This record gives sequence, C-alpha cells and structure tokens, in this order.
Amino acid sequence: MENSRSNTRKTKIIIICAVLLFSSVIAFWTLSEKPLNNHECFVSITAREMLQSGDWIMPTYNGEPRLQKTPLSYWLVAGLAKVTGKVDEFTTRLPSAVFGILSVAAILYFVNQWLSFRIAILSAAVWATSLGYVRYSHNARPEMVLTFFIMLCFLTFYSAVSTNNRKRQIIYMLVFWISFGLANLAKGPAPLPLVLVPLFFYVAVFRRWKQIPKLLPIIGTVIFLAIILPWPLAIASKLNWNLAVWKREFVDRFFGTYASGGKPLYYYLPKMFQFMLPWAAFVPFALTAPFYRVWNKKQPVMQFLWLWFVVGVAFLTISSGKRQHYIIPMMPAMAILTAVLIEDMAFCRKAYTNKSARNFLFSHLVVLTIGFVALPIIISKVKSEFLTEAILSSAAGLIGILIVAVLFRAGKTSVACWALFVIIAVLVMISYTGFVNPSHYNQPSRKFSQSVSQIVPASDKLIAYKSASGRFIHYFGRRVPKIGTKSEVNELYKKGWWVVAFGIYLDELQDGNSFEIVFIQENAERHRNKVVGGALLHKSGGDPENNI
Repeated sequence: MENSRSNTRKTKIIIICAVLLFSSVIAFWTLSEKPLNNHECFVSITAREMLQSGDWIMPTYNGEPRLQKTPLSYWLVAGLAKVTGKVDEFTTRLPSAVFGILSVAAILYFVNQWLSFRIAILSAAVWATSLGYVRYSHNARPEMVLTFFIMLCFLTFYSAVSTNNRKRQIIYMLVFWISFGLANLAKGPAPLPLVLVPLFFYVAVFRRWKQIPKLLPIIGTVIFLAIILPWPLAIASKLNWNLAVWKREFVDRFFGTYASGGKPLYYYLPKMFQFMLPWAAFVPFALTAPFYRVWNKKQPVMQFLWLWFVVGVAFLTISSGKRQHYIIPMMPAMAILTAVLIEDMAFCRKAYTNKSARNFLFSHLVVLTIGFVALPIIISKVKSEFLTEAILSSAAGLIGILIVAVLFRAGKTSVACWALFVIIAVLVMISYTGFVNPSHYNQPSRKFSQSVSQIVPASDKLIAYKSASGRFIHYFGRRVPKIGTKSEVNELYKKGWWVVAFGIYLDELQDGNSFEIVFIQENAERHRNKVVGGALLHKSGGDPENNI
C-alpha cells in the first residue's frame, strides 16, 4: 500500500514538472526574436533610464516623467537588467514569461485542492495553450504580471472562505492582501474594481457576510496600503501634489473623456472567444454550465469562477475606455471552467452523455480539419512568401488531429489529451518561427534604428523632427528629443546635430531646405498602420563644439 502511494506521488510530481516544462517552452519560445512594439518600449526605455539615472522613484521616458502607469514592471525589468547587463527584448519580456509560468503553477496548486488533480492538469494545460497566455507571456506590457497577481487574489480568497482550518485561512488571506497590493503596483488602480467588484457579488449572492471578519480586513488593509502608498506619496511630494496626470489616466479614461477609443458596448464579446483560442468553442458551454445541478460538488467552484469572469467582463464593458488586453486577468477563470467541461466530456461523462460528448469533440476536430486544409490556400493568396510554412503547419495540424482521433477512438483518453496539448504547442512554435517573427511589422523599424545607432557617434546628439516612436528610441539606445518646428531643426542641423525624420515629416522637412541625407531606408517606420520611409540627416563639416 505504501509503495503504491509512493508511486502515485512520484507520478504526480513527474506530471506537474512536465506541465510546468510544457508551459515554460511555450512562454520562452523565441521570446527575444520579435521586435518590441511601442507599448513594450514604454517599459524598456523607462527601465533603461532608471538604470542610467539611478532614480527608481520618478520614472522617465525619453527624458520626460512617465507617471501614466505604476512602476512594478519598470522595477522588474531594471532589476533583471542589472543581471543580464542590458535592456533588450529578452530582459524586457522576461517578467511576463516568468509570471506566465507562475500563473500555471498557481492553477495547478489551487485547482487540485478545489476539484481534482486531473482537472488541475487540464486547467493548466488549457491556460498555457490559450492565445491569451501565448500572446501576453511574449509581451513586455504589465498584463501578465497583473494577471498573475489578480488571479492569485481570487484563488487564495476562495480557498480562504472554503477552508475550516484557521491557520490556512490566515495564510491564504495574507497572500491575498500581498497579491492585491502587488497587483496595484503592477497596473493600478485597475485591480481595485477587477478584484473587489466580483468578490462583492460573490459574498452578496452566497451570503458570506459573516466570514468577512475572518478575512483579516484590518491587518490586510494595513498590508495593502503599506505596499501601494509609498510610491504615489513620493511622486505626489515631488510634484507638489499636482496629480492631474493620474486623474486623466485613471478617472477620465474610465468615463471615456480621455483615450476612449470609441469601442462598442459588445467589444469584449469577440475578445473572450479570441483569447480562448483554440478552446473558443467551449466558451458558451462554460458560461451556462455553472447553473446546472448536475455538476454536484463542482458547482460552487464553477459559480465562483463564473462570477470572477462575468462580473469582471461586465465592469470592463460599462467602462468607456476599452482595450483588448484589459480582459486578460479574467481569462484564467474561463480556462479552468473549460477544463472542467473537457474533463467531463473526455473522462467522467456525468454532465454530458457519451453521444453528446463524442459529437462535440468530433465536430471540433472537423472544424479544425477544415481550417488546416484551408490555411495554405488562404496564405497562397494573401502572403504567398509564407506558403511553405503554411503547408508545414497544415500538415502538422492534420497529422495531429489524426493521432488524437485514433487515440480517443482506442479509448486512450489521457494519452489523447496529452497529444492534443503537445500538438497545439508545436503549432504555436511553428507559427512563431515561421509567421509571427519573420513577418512582424516592426522588423523594418528595428533594422533602421540599429543602423542609425551605428552611424551616429556616441558623443553626438540626435533629434527627431516632430515624431520618433518608442521603437526607434529603444533600438537607437539613447534619448531622442523631438523638435516641432523646422526653423529650430534647421538651426541645430547647421550646428552639426543629427536629424531623423519619417514619412510626411521627412517630406515636410525637405521641402524648401537642403538637408544632406546620410542614410535612408524606404520602409523604416510604421505610422498609423502604414509603413513609411525614414532618413538620417547630417551636415558635413558641422561644428562639433556646438554638438552638445
């Protein structure tokens, strides 16, 4: 009996390690290959300037205060750069990849406690293969860090209200309050409504009011404030309490008076399906399943997950300032709900009959088959240069579907599930290597910026006429002041300063002026969804003494 338990424990440890390795491969696959986009450069440039200035309190971006976002992402990247020695694509994206893996580990631990080991494994695998995880574990924006801490808030809260062990309850709530504070440092104040509003509905709907005193409301609030208050107070002191930038970023954005984007009310409806790919077909079932008693002991957990997801999305829906990545902290809840459905369809067959489960899974495979057959045809008409990669992806997908179908039919359900997840991971790797990285629209910008960096001496100064993207500033490696008038640019140019300009601004600058072009690239930068040319200008024989 003891040997049997020991073997079972070893098997579980091996499976857990395999899932973590699996999620790590997905998160780190070609992490540094794709150029940084402008939003990622807000993080990279700010972190780089923190290291250069030594000021870790007042973030700056291209020499200007950067107070639109809370500083945890900047601190993480700057701290890692002290180890790696530079702020490049890998260092900038590393926190997102690491916290993505930690989110998988958290799902494994808590879902195993709530439901079962098998559902925990399926939940982790569904989350690690979803588009939301894949995209934002490869993105330097603070979304994955934020998602981890918000997710940890929900996971620890439910564990705390579900346990009768007071010691465990205290530990869970301490983790909750610390995570809540760190979530707000990652991207405050978004976690305040995204965590508190769903939890309020949970407490109200299930009448958990009597448990509130046990959730460390006083000590927890002190811990929370001790984490989040020092930085904004330090900034407020430096700004003489002129906090208009925070009002605009947090209050005006919510009500749509600042950067609303004009998104429709239903904006997040397609996004929830998009970020659950390739598991999007399960979303409608996951949204209705928690209301059926057939789930028995699983139902309370499913209802909590439902509130986490639906109330969070509903709050974002009423906000006028909508962005697709705002929904990411809710997606782990949908991944767990999806895993509960998959576990029942593939293994238990308690909520779904054999016939309905078989028909659903079969129809899913048919849709995927049609998609893989159509892929090379579509690519040949849209991006013919990637036809070889499309054929390879299509072949891998079709072979994978065949393997999974054969395994399911043979009754080897566990192996079939493993095969399915591995095939999805392989397709993700092929798509990044064959499509996403080579065709990325920021490739020309990286090439142009690095070329300019090699031409302009480190001791010289470079200015940009009217516009310089975060991509250019990051890859150039130094601050690039933006000058808005031709007369001032012309004056500095005559003194020997280097000038860079793009697209219509380059045409405008050259109109009626004789600037010497040192380097020009036809496709150099992306302006308003259009790739434009760029040029580096410099007056030969300029006065070096004035180049200061």
